[in-house]
Amino acid sequence: MTFFIFNLVNGLQLSMLIFLMAVGLTVIFGLMDILNLAHGAFYMVGAYFGYVVFQITDSFWVALAIGPLLTMALGFLLQYYVLQPLIDRGRTAHLDMALLTFGLLFFTIGLIDLVFFETLGLTFMSIDKPPALAGSIDIGIMYPTFRIFVIGLGLGVALSVWLLLDRTVIGAVVRAGVDDREMVRAMGVNVYLVFACVFALGCWLAGLAGVVAGTGLSIDVNMGVQILVPTLIVVVLGGLGSVKGCFLGALIYGMTETMAQAYAPALSLFATYFLLAAMLIFRPQGFFGRAPKTV
Repeated sequence: MTFFIFNLVNGLQLSMLIFLMAVGLTVIFGLMDILNLAHGAFYMVGAYFGYVVFQITDSFWVALAIGPLLTMALGFLLQYYVLQPLIDRGRTAHLDMALLTFGLLFFTIGLIDLVFFETLGLTFMSIDKPPALAGSIDIGIMYPTFRIFVIGLGLGVALSVWLLLDRTVIGAVVRAGVDDREMVRAMGVNVYLVFACVFALGCWLAGLAGVVAGTGLSIDVNMGVQILVPTLIVVVLGGLGSVKGCFLGALIYGMTETMAQAYAPALSLFATYFLLAAMLIFRPQGFFGRAPKTV
């Protein structure tokens, strides 16, 4: 029973870490219809910048607060000055955006490798846990406090993003801008600025996930590519643009991955892909995604 509880909480912790990454992508892809494959780059930049901030301040909390700000600024600039002009010129196809952002991902990997490995000689790094989160807590079993913190952070972000997009004027403006951009612009709203802010929010969430992952796991140049496939799986499972769908998809992915590794290691490499295939066959729009329109 103890083994099951341990893996259950491990699955929840993995789910919340994946959710922090996936919710930013589902907001960008689902609301703005931009397939941002550079999302993994923002995750990686958040981790590396968080590490730099930690080395300067020796504070995990400062790194957690400041690390994602760089990814938010870069995301705003990318959307406002690069992606939006391309969209205005008619380059709105998913293939166009996928190729551009995928190229940005590998450009970022090369740049970080040049700076941290080739120049500084750093390969695998991590951010030290603060003393308050370094121990264990009794929840029926002794479980690392930092992992409990990750679960709480994921739950808090899920609630905050859902309230922002579904229960505020800002969320209403974003949804209206997606459905009828010209009407919203006629009302005096700067839609381009709104979209850039939404894109920046998604990139901030990716950077936040990067700092957390750089503390609980490790930081290396491949982390942005490694996280991309699980993130896309979660987005597909939940449905584009749905925060609650992303949350459910992350829970299903995290539990499936953890329980498969614990009880059926031989199937652990395939379990989540079987799940994805089943979803694409029986409900391709995801749990909470909108069904495709029929003519």
